[in-house]
Amino acid sequence: MARALLTGLLGLLLAGAGAVFGASALLLPGCALVILALACAAWAALAGWGRLERRIGSTRVVEDEPCSVVLEARTLLPSPPGSEIVEPLAADGGRPARWRRTQRVETEVRFPRRGRHELEPARLIVRDPLGVASRELRSAPGEEVLVLPRIEAVRTARSGGGQLSALSRLSESASEEGPRVDFDGLREARPQTPATRIHWPAVARTGRLVEVSLLAQIDRRPVVVLDATSPSSPAALDSAVRAAASLCVAFARAGGCDLLLPGDRRPSHVDATLAAWPALHVHLALVEAGGHPVLPSRLGRVGAVFWVNAHESSGGLPSSVARSTSACFLVTPGPATASSAFTVAGCQGRPLGRAARRAA
Repeated sequence: MARALLTGLLGLLLAGAGAVFGASALLLPGCALVILALACAAWAALAGWGRLERRIGSTRVVEDEPCSVVLEARTLLPSPPGSEIVEPLAADGGRPARWRRTQRVETEVRFPRRGRHELEPARLIVRDPLGVASRELRSAPGEEVLVLPRIEAVRTARSGGGQLSALSRLSESASEEGPRVDFDGLREARPQTPATRIHWPAVARTGRLVEVSLLAQIDRRPVVVLDATSPSSPAALDSAVRAAASLCVAFARAGGCDLLLPGDRRPSHVDATLAAWPALHVHLALVEAGGHPVLPSRLGRVGAVFWVNAHESSGGLPSSVARSTSACFLVTPGPATASSAFTVAGCQGRPLGRAARRAA
């Protein structure tokens, strides 16, 4: 309304000057400017009286996937020529408003980065035909969209391009001791316990039948660990999050896996049904730099460990991982190299032998 105010003041000055100095030639244009300013301001105010609503297709979307956005404007009078609808989410920004009381604009938007995005309100700018006065309608403030990391295919070097079964075989063959049985402890032998399970040194020492309890097979599933302690850059952190999410979903669909995220004290299990995945997907979307995983004691006796580091260099591996005899893969942002066993989401994974783990 600044232009209307200035126009009205100019009219008042002209009319006042005409009245003071007796210049009747100034009275008519002065009064005309005042009337014009009042008329334009009233037109813009009435034409902009209404509401603007924005409807988003979903408050949770995946990176770079289209999301529908609908704007609906309802005003008391039709929007005059020169009015426009501004959608900050759209690539083209503003577009001319139509000569209607009710308007509907549909568009698709994409969010290139994960995380919580607070949306800038959309605007309907109503102007009079001369552009003297304007009024602005805004959509509701405080709207948010949660952008989830996208899932990408795991490409294995040995399979020529991306069979998860090849990666599973690779993780099994990377164990330094080959196929083995892990022991969880000793307990009193049951009547049906085979002789091969009896712990004879304990029998000789105690005089009682004692059997070896085997580590549950469920502990042999792969574990994906995300380390966001000191990422090389925000883009590197995003790549690491996508890689962890992609590996988790790939292994889960193949039978199941565990996912250990920064700040969690125990891994979360994801089975083939992916029932627990939606909550973990949200957690991954909100991962920030500086988060360090809290390693459980069982990490040293699980299946293959896929340590996803958000730093381009190897960084430091915990002692429990360095001492583990399970297969271990270090996944870091960057292109594939000669030692890479697989690539995923802009990251490359390479197996680490025990010497390489201690060096890391």
